[in-house]
Amino acid sequence: MSIRERYYKEGYYKGLASEPRFQRVLKLACQIKGERFLDIGCGDGSFTLLLKNAIEAKEVFGLEIAPEAVALAQEKGIKAFRVDIDEAGLPFEDCYFDVIYCGEIIEHLFDADHLLDEAYRVLKPEAICILTTPNLAGWPNRIALLLGFQPFPMAVSRKCEGVGKLLIRGNEGQWGHINVFTLKALKELVKLHSFRIEKITGCPVTLNTQTKLSLLIRATDQLTAKFPSFSTRIIMVIGKQEGKK
Repeated sequence: MSIRERYYKEGYYKGLASEPRFQRVLKLACQIKGERFLDIGCGDGSFTLLLKNAIEAKEVFGLEIAPEAVALAQEKGIKAFRVDIDEAGLPFEDCYFDVIYCGEIIEHLFDADHLLDEAYRVLKPEAICILTTPNLAGWPNRIALLLGFQPFPMAVSRKCEGVGKLLIRGNEGQWGHINVFTLKALKELVKLHSFRIEKITGCPVTLNTQTKLSLLIRATDQLTAKFPSFSTRIIMVIGKQEGKK
């Protein structure tokens, strides 16, 4: 088994039930219904199936760049395709989907405009897209910048993730973020691409340690999640406005 395949089978998607972002997205998804659903960046398809059930979709599609993940998603019955979103358009006809989920993807792309243009194209009139992304102006990043450190979601070295960062050392969490958004910037960007904003909510991160510092951070994170502009993560529900383009 390759390292990347082991990542999908044993790593990131194993603890879905306890991850605040996934819990909040599922809660939102239960309020949205649609027959045809697309997960952009579907990974191994584990969370895709949870969303499919929440949305009550009859058809589920997934896009992913890692071939191992595509194969695992296909084994789960998902119509998954290998696509590099930065390099190609979405392989679907216009006005095809009722719901799109794009979780922690937009910050990894060189061309966020291309993603939003393509999402708009393949969504049906008045259809819904759920976006999640780290918040560049989240409270930990504001503190880091105030103290002269690099914001947490932005790395300056591919060799060592912790360069210039507060409390992070070594190669912890190699995110590979390219574009990281403030809430204001993300709102302006989706409106530029003719989407209307349906709902915005904040979201905390998961800390597995139990030190006094981590407990303080967790409490602060839970509090600031009530204020999306200060929250560590942003969850945004946007709708296609037909006739705007």
